Amino acid sequence: MSLLGGSDLKEQQKINELELKINREKQKLDKKLTRQKILLGAFLVDALEKNSVDGLREYTADNLLDFLSRQTDKDLMADLVKELKDRASVENNNEAKIDSKLF
Repeated sequence: MSLLGGSDLKEQQKINELELKINREKQKLDKKLTRQKILLGAFLVDALEKNSVDGLREYTADNLLDFLSRQTDKDLMADLVKELKDRASVENNNEAKIDSKLF
């Protein structure tokens, strides 16, 4: 063992340990962010299904595909967007019928 290189090994080991710790913390943060996205998505799906927020279905149907950048994601969501548009159309027709009966 060299007189000059003895502490270098310990320093390198300390750096490696710190890098592992950083990577573990990054993984924890990534998992937390992913969980937040899943929960937010579930919340929005519930709001869409119950139509509990006025205009949310229309807004989602009109903007979701433009928001997505990958074609595979757009293909995946195309049926959902179509269903949202169909539901919004049916509800708008029902509202128009109700309004016309009132006047």
